[in-house]
Amino acid sequence: MDKSELKLGEETLDRDHEELHALITRLLGASADDMVPALDALRAHAAQHFAMEDEHLRDMKDGNSKCHLDEHANVLKSFDEVREVLVGAAHPPEMKQRVVQSLSVELLDWLPHHVQEMDAGVATYRSKQRFGGAPVQISRRPKA
Repeated sequence: MDKSELKLGEETLDRDHEELHALITRLLGASADDMVPALDALRAHAAQHFAMEDEHLRDMKDGNSKCHLDEHANVLKSFDEVREVLVGAAHPPEMKQRVVQSLSVELLDWLPHHVQEMDAGVATYRSKQRFGGAPVQISRRPKA
């Protein structure tokens, strides 16, 4: 993944998205003993980030808000469901590792798309609130 896919030109969101990526990567590589703490750290950061975005989404009242809010809620629900598997005694360690790996890989695939397709509106809203206009990003195009 190209880290530029996590950048929207809004400092707080960009920093939060990079931290989400780092925490997902940490979860992916977590040992059996570190899976629950890594998941808890990821969930805590995501919950804080989503709460900030959700507040803006409710203020924005655009057509994308409901879907965006639902996506945040579903991601947090997934964290909770995976945590139940991790702390449950009924599941063997191999299954726990597969569940964590599956969640991590899906999140690493999901995050850039979510940022570019859904969070871009939040970045524009935040910038308009702060500066009166949308952010402008200048970047090189990849050579064909």
